[in-house]
Amino acid sequence: MIHYSRGSVAAEVLAMYKDRNVWTEATSKLEFKSGKKGFPTSVWTSYSAFANTKGGYIIIGVQNDGTIEGIDGKAEIYRDEFVNILSSGNKCDYTAGVEGGNIAIVEIENHEVLAIRVRSASVEQKPVFLDGKLHLSYMRNMEGDRKCSPQELSRMIRDRDVVNTRYTVDGDVIPNTGISDLDAETIQLFREEMNSTRANHAWGLLDNESLLTKLGAYRTDRQTGKKGLTLAGLLMFGRTETIMELHPNYRLDFYEFDGSEQFNTEQRWADRLTVDGTWEANLYQFFRLVWPRLTADFKRPFRLVSSMKRVDDSTAHEAVREALANALIHNDYILDGGIQIYKRPDGMTLVNKGTLLMSEKELFAGGNSRCRNKNLQKMFKVAGLVDEAGTGVDKITRGWFEHYLSMPEVSENKDAVTITWSLPYAAMLSKRDMVVQCAYMGSEVYNRLSVLEKVVLLMIPRDGYVSNADLRKFLPRLHAADLGRILGKLRDAGYLDSKGRSSAMRYTLPAPLIAMMKDASNQESSVLNGGKSSVLNGGKSSVLNGGKSSVLNGAEATAIDDERSGDDISMLEKKFMLSDDLRHDLKTYRKKQRHTRAETDVMVLRLCRGRYLSIAQLSVLMNLGIAALRRDCISSLVRHGKLVHREEKTTHKAQAYTTSKDQENNI
Repeated sequence: MIHYSRGSVAAEVLAMYKDRNVWTEATSKLEFKSGKKGFPTSVWTSYSAFANTKGGYIIIGVQNDGTIEGIDGKAEIYRDEFVNILSSGNKCDYTAGVEGGNIAIVEIENHEVLAIRVRSASVEQKPVFLDGKLHLSYMRNMEGDRKCSPQELSRMIRDRDVVNTRYTVDGDVIPNTGISDLDAETIQLFREEMNSTRANHAWGLLDNESLLTKLGAYRTDRQTGKKGLTLAGLLMFGRTETIMELHPNYRLDFYEFDGSEQFNTEQRWADRLTVDGTWEANLYQFFRLVWPRLTADFKRPFRLVSSMKRVDDSTAHEAVREALANALIHNDYILDGGIQIYKRPDGMTLVNKGTLLMSEKELFAGGNSRCRNKNLQKMFKVAGLVDEAGTGVDKITRGWFEHYLSMPEVSENKDAVTITWSLPYAAMLSKRDMVVQCAYMGSEVYNRLSVLEKVVLLMIPRDGYVSNADLRKFLPRLHAADLGRILGKLRDAGYLDSKGRSSAMRYTLPAPLIAMMKDASNQESSVLNGGKSSVLNGGKSSVLNGGKSSVLNGAEATAIDDERSGDDISMLEKKFMLSDDLRHDLKTYRKKQRHTRAETDVMVLRLCRGRYLSIAQLSVLMNLGIAALRRDCISSLVRHGKLVHREEKTTHKAQAYTTSKDQENNI
């Protein structure tokens, strides 16, 4: 049997083949092509589609249902043909499919197939099109390829120009507009904010027209010679009727949920702010009204004042301010839709239209700013509401982690063309352990660590070793090489011990630090997030709130003990108001030693009907391991449309599932 190096295209393809939940049919990341009748020319549409979306794999020599037919004796010919055509530049000028070992001949079931790994193109490289014709640009849509719409092409070209040139989407002058279309009260409030936070700013004494010109809100169109409002000026200071007249699909929404809507179907939210004519619905007024609502429950370190001054703000206030401003500044206002802000008992969610203008790795590294609306960014900065470009994400992650011991997450939905920031309240790590580690290193040294470095330290168990792969189960967006650099830095600094070499290396905390943490644990019984006790203390983890487990003894903990607590099961049954019949059938199910796939599927669907349940909660109720439940049941039910997930990002900390509308009538 041929062995392939870890991380190679061949190794990744074999891993997908062994997973029956992946290798069943074409998906958004996997495309099968038959090669029996010659090199399939449809490879090129899939190549463009994957490059313009999230990337993926093209496998030649496989039928549509995943059956291996092979291209024995032709694999090298097909590979050379693909490489030669692409390298010529005539078919496509995006060559990521052949660079860096992204093409390989793989042996599966004694047959040869050709695997092509297509990397997602960067913003500055899109759209990726064929034969030199822009209209031959494709997108990947679930399991198929389709041509890009004119709107999608326009968006990709617009984003490319933002990155490659000094173009700013919000800088275009809107014909037949003037300062009379702006709300005078909003301009005055902005001026007061600017003078309050930047008392000696040179623009403080300018008249309105001069100030608006400096801000990029009002200028002369160089082509027509006529003055008018820019898109930024209209959105930031405009009157509602003017904004809606020029942008009918403009949308600003804030929702606050207090949890009671779960029990009262007639109550959809506790508080709502939307474009309803009761307020001037421009961006500055929206910020002024929403930011205090989002931070109303936060404690201030010194004194409470009515304005948005920053002298008494905590880093959590700062994180929310940056996150809200970030959504408003980076929203693509050319697209239909707009801003949606949600405040729930378990955290905040901020959604804006558009796509990320850089990779997530670049985003969280900080120091690099790519802004879709540079004039809006300038306005928020002049008002003192945001800091220097390139520092916002760092403030969001550091501020939130310091207060809630959880990491803000960003996700991108390329189908809906939205960016979502999630700021969870629920701590996934121990505050006490963080205090002990800070004392061990000294606050000056500890504070110099990045947020990710602190997270990694807190995820290392006190009584065992973990590997890079173990940790990445709980940090799925962190690449193995990046995590390896963090682990190496912490080890070299003496904050981790290790054994083994290369990919077999495993890590643990130094013995003196472990002793300090155990001593602190003995002195105070830590109760984490309202659960029974902390997993880090070796006790049972409460999953009643859909919480996530820690890394324990080098393996993925299942959030519950092998001996499930009857109290936990009973509490979950009461919390979700399971019927007597369902409780009886569930008890019978748990007593059985073995179950068929069909029995498990039916039980999951019955439990999830009319309610959202996390995998951890299903695991407790059904007495099944989380990994097996996810692998053998949940993934398949979601893929076949029988279950739907609540959170857009499949690996979201608060992910939960319910039955689809079509399925409810079939249970």
